[in-house]
Amino acid sequence: IITVKKILIILGIFISTLSFSQVDNQTIVARYMEFYEYNSYSNEFEEISAQWVETIMDFDDDYYDISIDGSDFNRVYWEFEERDKDLGDIYYTQDELKFIFNYDEQKIYFYSEYDDGIELYTEIIVLSKISKK
Repeated sequence: IITVKKILIILGIFISTLSFSQVDNQTIVARYMEFYEYNSYSNEFEEISAQWVETIMDFDDDYYDISIDGSDFNRVYWEFEERDKDLGDIYYTQDELKFIFNYDEQKIYFYSEYDDGIELYTEIIVLSKISKK
């Protein structure tokens, strides 16, 4: 006999796996964008700018289409890399840019400008204020 406690545990496990699944084939809208650059003197990322910008992303298994502030959609091909329990789902684009979809924070991180010398991406764009379209 399955008890109510067992049902709640099973349901909890099922819901937690849903919240950490790969990005579904869906369209989302992010309304806020922040830019960060790495400062080698302070060894930290510093915010360069933050602004209200509408970004529409249409996700597919092999690519996403993106439009920023009403521009034409551009297609970017990507590969799922891994699921990190703290960061979220990590992808790499065709240009080897790092893309992280953080489900807990409801933010999307784009890492670019990889510096081989310090082995670090030196620019980050963060999209937030996300909703499904």
